[in-house]
Amino acid sequence: LVVGIFVSAIMWGSGLRKTPNLTSSDIQACLPIGLFACLAHCGTVLASAVGAVSFAQIVKACEPVFAAIVGLLLPPIDVKPMLAYAMLIPIVGGVGLACIKEGKGVDINVQAFLYASLANAA
Repeated sequence: LVVGIFVSAIMWGSGLRKTPNLTSSDIQACLPIGLFACLAHCGTVLASAVGAVSFAQIVKACEPVFAAIVGLLLPPIDVKPMLAYAMLIPIVGGVGLACIKEGKGVDINVQAFLYASLANAA
């Protein structure tokens, strides 16, 4: 973030790039996107902090499932062909297999799972 600010300041200050003219409506339009991006990043970082990084990434691999659920529940409703939903089965199966630890069975850190799920939902 700091590097991006530094590079932008140089490019705008030197005239290599035109300085953007943002209105308050432009900023208001960007706020929800920024909020959800922030929630997704925070969820990922927190999931990695309380559990194994590999587990957080395994749960985040289920993001297409979350997208399909959101598409069905929130307007405008986005119903995909049945084949698209069938393709989610190997994803869920792979995530389930990845959560199995040899000799221990399924070992899920619930807190890490919830944080990673928050990141997926955001």
